[in-house]
Amino acid sequence: MNRVILSFLVAVCLFFSTAAVRAEDVQIPSVNLQKEIHLQLLEIAVANFDKSYTRQYMRLKNSRSTPDYGLELALSYLMVKRFRDNFAGVSWENTQNLSFRKQDNAFTVKDVEAYEESVRNGTLEQKLTMLRPKIPNYISYRREMLEQLKGSATEAEPYPFRLLKEGSRGEDVDSLKLFMQEQGYLDKYSPINGEFDFELTEAVKNYQFDKGLKPDGMVGRLTYDLIFKTHESKAVSIARTMIRMNHPGLYGGESYVFVNIPKMEMNVYSGRKSVLQSNVVVGRTDRQTPRLSSRIDNVILNPSWTAPVTVSEKDYLPMLRKDRFYLAKKGITIYLAGEEVDPSELTQEDLTADGFKKFRIVQRPGNNNAMGRYKFNFPNKESIFLHSTNSPGKFRNASRMYSSGCVRVQKSNELAKYLLRDELSPDKVDKIIESERTTWLKLEHKVPIYLAYWTSYIAENGKVYYLPDIYSLDVPDSRLPADLLNLFK
Repeated sequence: MNRVILSFLVAVCLFFSTAAVRAEDVQIPSVNLQKEIHLQLLEIAVANFDKSYTRQYMRLKNSRSTPDYGLELALSYLMVKRFRDNFAGVSWENTQNLSFRKQDNAFTVKDVEAYEESVRNGTLEQKLTMLRPKIPNYISYRREMLEQLKGSATEAEPYPFRLLKEGSRGEDVDSLKLFMQEQGYLDKYSPINGEFDFELTEAVKNYQFDKGLKPDGMVGRLTYDLIFKTHESKAVSIARTMIRMNHPGLYGGESYVFVNIPKMEMNVYSGRKSVLQSNVVVGRTDRQTPRLSSRIDNVILNPSWTAPVTVSEKDYLPMLRKDRFYLAKKGITIYLAGEEVDPSELTQEDLTADGFKKFRIVQRPGNNNAMGRYKFNFPNKESIFLHSTNSPGKFRNASRMYSSGCVRVQKSNELAKYLLRDELSPDKVDKIIESERTTWLKLEHKVPIYLAYWTSYIAENGKVYYLPDIYSLDVPDSRLPADLLNLFK
């Protein structure tokens, strides 16, 4: 094979050890395999966490019908392969946050020659198949991403957010009506008169039901965010979900607990099927539920509750300054060095941010306990856990972002009985709960738990659902380069 130094390789930051392959001599695979390389690179580029993939995709597209095409195709394959290979060593937390170390895309002549050999001996197809994310409905996700990049449907013009419901009036109501008409949820002859009427309420309910939201007929933040989610941001959401989903622990058949934070829902999976589903409450935007994986190793029935430092300082300290007996009224005790503190003896210095740090705030077990009757522990550096609650009304809301980072589980009784099925019968669990005695129960088989951040998913019925980016993890990267989008218009 002839070899010369290719000056353009310097410009694209791809180094070959001593010499470079002459571009026009690089083997080109079949049309189908070319397409597969294009699409796998595009998936990573659209996820938009590293601009080098977008730049390489544009070079690949622009090199069509030029002598450079074969080499750009090889480099694109090598970039995809290196990302997939490195991905295996990335933590669940970094995967969910799309926090990847900058990839070294320096390739040698041997790398290109290995690619060429796979083209010649017919193994490239198998290698590309192995590089695909190991997720259910992979082709459907890819197809949806491409459809959103094409973005042919009309997008709604956003209005400044405010809660809209029956009885609301104004131009923003008309914007909402026009959107519902365009989407087929509202009769096209419905008057555009600025009034949020019963007919619009029913249209919004049907829209919410189809999108997997609570059908309350009100356009709150979650519904608003979905209505004005652009094709571009949907494509990014799909591409990112494909990466976030790609974890072997989710598809190996082992039972596990899975919480999708944006969906505010928990599922327990066994044999790849959901055996328990529950609404959950997740962390507020200023106290986010972290994205992590661990294993549930014990369950506490009738737990006491020790307030985290954040809750003590931000929630309880301001109330104690107004009323020294605020915590006592809620069955919460203040301790110092293991001794109970009389609230009336707290000094002004004690009630400063620094002074209050020396106290431990504990709530005894019972119906008023903030964690309710169940606590599910798993090792993690964030000191969070799953638990029940003494405020079950929050589970009825469409938006359930109220906690200080922990996850409140509506069906905590069912979760406890499922996790303890090898240790205790359901009747014994109920008896311990009735006794109000704090009981620690170690699980013989630790159960994996995943706290995920998927802003889109394809359901078993084949429907695509988009979820609000509640913590704005994807917002900064939701805009794709115009030259990339123009390729699909």
